Amino acid sequence: MRSLVVVSGLLPYNSGKTFFTLALADYLRRLGYSVGVVKPVAAHSFWEQYEYFLESRELGVLVGEDVVRYARAGFIYNIDLQNPVDVMTAPHDLMKHPSLDSYLTSLTSLVSQAVLARVSSEKLRNYYLVTDNLSRLSSHLVDEIRGFVSSLGGAEEVDNLQLYNKLVSREIDSLITDSTNTVISRHDVTLCESFSNALLPTLGLRNLVKYVIVVTPSRALVYGPGKVTTYLSAIDRLKVETSFLVMLFKPDMVLSIKPSITYSGVLEEEEASKLVNYLLTTEIRIKELSK
Repeated sequence: MRSLVVVSGLLPYNSGKTFFTLALADYLRRLGYSVGVVKPVAAHSFWEQYEYFLESRELGVLVGEDVVRYARAGFIYNIDLQNPVDVMTAPHDLMKHPSLDSYLTSLTSLVSQAVLARVSSEKLRNYYLVTDNLSRLSSHLVDEIRGFVSSLGGAEEVDNLQLYNKLVSREIDSLITDSTNTVISRHDVTLCESFSNALLPTLGLRNLVKYVIVVTPSRALVYGPGKVTTYLSAIDRLKVETSFLVMLFKPDMVLSIKPSITYSGVLEEEEASKLVNYLLTTEIRIKELSK
């Protein structure tokens, strides 16, 4: 098929993107397809995912829970290529804020909590230590993070505005697009997990995407090339949040998904089969129209 399927979340948090992507990737692999997975932009919390901070220390690379899950399942084999941007956040120390309101406001912003970021490709890996945010942490967190950075060989020190400008730059957009293109060229199907409730992890991917699957608890909404192309062609004038696609277009297919403690229980065989048959049928139709 040589297709890029983006899995987006309807909710900012806990939509179920990772488990759904793993379930679909596993089903496609069992059918004999070569499946690649990309998580172009990831963010994770030092505090809430401490075990993955410890795993990062063991691996010698900054990485979060979702990417570790993909790697353990065999779908991510090159972290730098398939997860080119990773941001680690950490909650501020309450006692280092002038007021409770100031502290609570800081917890709503990824940029104000970002303390360490990795930007990488197959050939290069760079780290950025966000010093103004780091200074807001309690001393034991600072010591652990600085110790980790030292073990990585150091990091460029930046403030949170510099990091933000870096992450939204054309350079990062091109890096993500090039990395994703490389993975697409190596597999029959590439599944791309988007970031938070963003329709795409970066706008540079809009010319590569054929399908978007919007995941929310209990349901997955499938959008094919016609609606995806129509929306993405006008995205400069529309919103990048997934909810706007859902408001404007009726999905081509609605799947039922279930809660599960393992990804294998999320997507039943019948639902997975319906989705794959839809993808195959659509690909055949596209090829016939292009002749």
